[in-house]
Amino acid sequence: MNRINSTLRITVGLTCLSLTILLGGYTIGLLPDRNAEMMEARARLCETLAIHCSMFASRNDVRSMQSSLEAVVQRDPSLQAVRVSKREGPVVVEIGGLAPLPVAHDPSAASDTLMTVPIMARDRRWGQIDVSFRPLDVQGITGFFHRDIVVTSVFMGAAGLVVYFFYLRRMLQELDPSRVIPERIRSTLDTFAEGLLVLDHQERIVLANQSFAMTLGQPPADLQGRLVTELPWSLDPEVDAEKRFPWQLAMQRGSPQIGSMLKLVGCNDRPRTFMVNSSPILGDEGDSRGALVSFDDVTVMERNRAELHETLKMLRHSRDEIHKKNVELQRLAAHDPLTGCLNRRSFFEQFEAQWTNANRHGFPISCVMVDIDHFKSVNDVHGHRAGDSVLAQAAAVLRATVRQGDIVCRYGGEEFCILLPYLDIGGACQAAERLCAAIADATMDDVFITASLGVSATGLGATGCQELIDQADKSLYEAKRRGRNRVCRWDEAAVTAVMWTPVVGQPDAAKVLDSAIPFQAVTALFSALTYRDTATAEHSRRVADLCVAISNTRMSALDSFVLETAALLHDIGKIGVPDSILLKPGPLTHKEWNMMETHIRLGVEIVGSAFSCEALTEIIRTRHAWFGGYAGDVSLPCGSDIPIGARILAIADAYDAMVTRQSYRPARGQEEAFAELRRCAGTQFDPELVETFIARIPARDENRRETPQLTKETALRIGLQMEALAAAIDSEQPDALLAQAEHLGQMAAKYGIPRIADAARRLEQSAQTKSEKAELVPIVGELLDLCRAAQAAHLGQASGCRSVPLMKGPPETGTPLAAVD
Repeated sequence: MNRINSTLRITVGLTCLSLTILLGGYTIGLLPDRNAEMMEARARLCETLAIHCSMFASRNDVRSMQSSLEAVVQRDPSLQAVRVSKREGPVVVEIGGLAPLPVAHDPSAASDTLMTVPIMARDRRWGQIDVSFRPLDVQGITGFFHRDIVVTSVFMGAAGLVVYFFYLRRMLQELDPSRVIPERIRSTLDTFAEGLLVLDHQERIVLANQSFAMTLGQPPADLQGRLVTELPWSLDPEVDAEKRFPWQLAMQRGSPQIGSMLKLVGCNDRPRTFMVNSSPILGDEGDSRGALVSFDDVTVMERNRAELHETLKMLRHSRDEIHKKNVELQRLAAHDPLTGCLNRRSFFEQFEAQWTNANRHGFPISCVMVDIDHFKSVNDVHGHRAGDSVLAQAAAVLRATVRQGDIVCRYGGEEFCILLPYLDIGGACQAAERLCAAIADATMDDVFITASLGVSATGLGATGCQELIDQADKSLYEAKRRGRNRVCRWDEAAVTAVMWTPVVGQPDAAKVLDSAIPFQAVTALFSALTYRDTATAEHSRRVADLCVAISNTRMSALDSFVLETAALLHDIGKIGVPDSILLKPGPLTHKEWNMMETHIRLGVEIVGSAFSCEALTEIIRTRHAWFGGYAGDVSLPCGSDIPIGARILAIADAYDAMVTRQSYRPARGQEEAFAELRRCAGTQFDPELVETFIARIPARDENRRETPQLTKETALRIGLQMEALAAAIDSEQPDALLAQAEHLGQMAAKYGIPRIADAARRLEQSAQTKSEKAELVPIVGELLDLCRAAQAAHLGQASGCRSVPLMKGPPETGTPLAAVD
């Protein structure tokens, strides 16, 4: 009963304090005054009515004034009456009647029910408006109980009594002093693993169990009577200067303090970390009598947590470094390593985006093709190293001369393509003349060069990006025919003199022009192939680069683009090959090889459905046709009936397969690959194109390392994969971590990177067994270090390094070379 009476007393006291605070705030004006706000609103309404009446008074339109005021009175229930009178006294408008008022009412005598505002007309007082309102407060006892402060006080008092009563009753039950551990169970406390202290209200130790005494290396009896604050606590002067001990807070606040961390110097003079929980001990009247404190030794756990925190910090730092290197790799992947200009595929993507914007917003766009005159003689006289230097310097001149926002691309060999947004043919020709003069004026390693330029722009008949490039390319060759070192524009070029020499098997240009190939669609398909098998995608990219190097001398720019697209997508059918065959590390069986060959038919179907370009589909369909005839498929053409693009693709495809290291055989040398191409010339390959291919492919360093190296594209993909993996461990997403580790392991295994593959496999196994984060973080750190090393090695090495391909070889020896891919 005493407990209930105490609860009631405290409840009443808290309620009275709350009401006192509420009334004090109302007295000093902290609470809003609804009557004052209403008075301000009524004053503003009167001012507004006076302004409207002034407008009507200026026009002497009393009828409109009365109509407007009647409408206001009807819509506002707080208005009782309105009267408008002139300065001389006569009333001109009266609504509701204000009979008790004299005509000349004093404006200063405003109240909550009556307000007067002067009406001005032409800067002179015309009259005044008197407005009568309903009273704000109800009069009498009823009005008193309707006042806001009274209603609020009644509610606060009733609610406070109920809420405080139930809250205090619950809290006092929890803090019942009868629950304090009695002396008779001291022996039981000594069996606890954690340390326990019972303190009095002066913070002296009343009881210490055996576990706590062993921490200090002293008997429990020696600790009794000592101030607990005198124990050898290890405190940081800067951090813990203002920090109070948890038992002090518990006794001061009368509530448990849980989860505080303290360090205590033990018997071996080494600080040990404890998680401290403290509960107050209360007397019958609720006063503090002391505290019960428990100490849970978390030294090892805290050390592991600190190490984990430091490891995670290092992991985030490594992830940030990988992100920076990924950005650099992305830049390298989009630019030509020799000249620093955009490469062809990045240029095509930006060109299509600019073309779409130009069509949407109606601004012109121009294209300039630039070709270094007599560049072959530079290589022959000064050597290929000097030729590369001249190309790099010429690219620097072009980039320095164009406007900011213009796009410069190394289109192939010594040829550059420049995109000029917002310029018509006239402006583009002026820009081309500046470029031509800048190149002619530049001295590059004591080599004087000139350039021929072809210009075209929207509005000259081009219906797509490739047709615009093709027009500029043909204009370029007209500039060369006219003597070089000049600019030729498409609408002035003698196009009939620039027509390509007919080549048997070359695509029909009209068909190509009528069947545009959106490069964004090409990129989407190629991305799907990259996700399916990165090695196959990189092989396709290398083959496309080889095809471009050969087609520049044999095809128009438009036909060369079709061939490049065919090379990028010639293995797209492999996305339908099962993983057990596509990802098999060793040679395929005869049955597996037959299933692998179905990718050719699937690729033709995919490309034919995605693009309405007959020339593109025909190149992919006939790329395995033999020049001398092949009895394996009588439907395939032979000889010059094979499209020239398919013949070039077959040679480039076979060459890259030979010089690429396989998991079951080493890479062949360049001369050995050339000899094999010559051996198969006339039977499998076009002999003339074989010689052209060999003459156009620059000699590679025969002393290159045989160990697999990452291309910038592969290094970038591994870096992006590592970013995703680090994010998964940082955000504690086990499912995402497992998926990323599995994907990374497969990727590393494909490229012959055993250390990354092994670490990813260990991470995957740990993630599958639901290991703790502390066990996973070191493996992720190891992966990040390996990834950073691979990126750093790639960013510091030559741009011509080759990757580890995964193309499957023939099931038996003696298979024709064309079957290697």
